[in-house]
Amino acid sequence: MPFPFDPFPPSPFFSCENSSFRIVDKARFSQVVSGKEEPWLTLAVGDSNVMHSKPVRVSSHEDSSIEIECEDGSLKLDIESESARKVDPDGREWVYRGGLEEANQGMGWMPVS
Repeated sequence: MPFPFDPFPPSPFFSCENSSFRIVDKARFSQVVSGKEEPWLTLAVGDSNVMHSKPVRVSSHEDSSIEIECEDGSLKLDIESESARKVDPDGREWVYRGGLEEANQGMGWMPVS
């Protein structure tokens, strides 16, 4: 299945929840809230998932690049290249082993040398 499923929403709404991070197209917000449609992207929190810890807030967003502050570091999503990087509390940088289409499959992280 190719990623992204649709073009990145021109007006995204970001939702930081205890167990997930969601991106919703504001134009489709009411359909998502009513349960008629799914969010554009849902990242489940899990140690080996892209969303490695509870998301706190989006610190920056430009085009298809999103930086998210998490409980134990920061996460940068690059939707265009379908990749994710994180920085842990000690300042070490990591890259997700899979693409964003595998974000919730626990592919794990490897250090950037």
